[in-house]
Amino acid sequence: MQEKYGEEFVPVSFSGSSFAYPYNQMYLYPKNGAKSDRFEARIVINKDGTYNISDGYFGILIAPEYAKVVSGFIGEIYKDFKFSVDFGEGVLPDRLNKNTKLEETYSENEYFKAQITVFVKEDSANGIDTMDSLKKIAGKMIEKKLVGNVMIYIVKNGMFDSITMETLNEVNSINKGEYFLYDYKIIMIGKDLKVFHME
Repeated sequence: MQEKYGEEFVPVSFSGSSFAYPYNQMYLYPKNGAKSDRFEARIVINKDGTYNISDGYFGILIAPEYAKVVSGFIGEIYKDFKFSVDFGEGVLPDRLNKNTKLEETYSENEYFKAQITVFVKEDSANGIDTMDSLKKIAGKMIEKKLVGNVMIYIVKNGMFDSITMETLNEVNSINKGEYFLYDYKIIMIGKDLKVFHME
């Protein structure tokens, strides 16, 4: 990992291979980063004693640049919004490393997709159709060859300052009406750079 990324990492946990998982699994975070930047590494030991390591650290490295680009798309439509970019659990293609630029991430044969959650303040969403907004954002992402899902929540004015991803995880079907005008709207962009689902 140090050779691949040129920095040190702190291990959090380790579990050996099993019948269900033919690889050793380790969770780490960058020594100069935050514990919240935890990611997975999978180690496969070959019969000849060599080993292969795959990891998910690239998602943490590229997230700021990815967020900057996506923020631009959203900002063309809404004035007041917050959003989160997440690349999920697991490992990413080995070719993605510290030198990979955003425009080099796309490959129709590999799995690299973002989960983008957008919170829009109610006042900022007035008169704007949410599905039209999602289509515009998806169109811009397709132009940039960015694959993933975009979800938009319209947040009530009084709750906007307090809404976070942590809050969202605590919201359930009973109290979501306190926060949101209605359930989220989503658009999904597939590896073929086409929209395959909207709701």
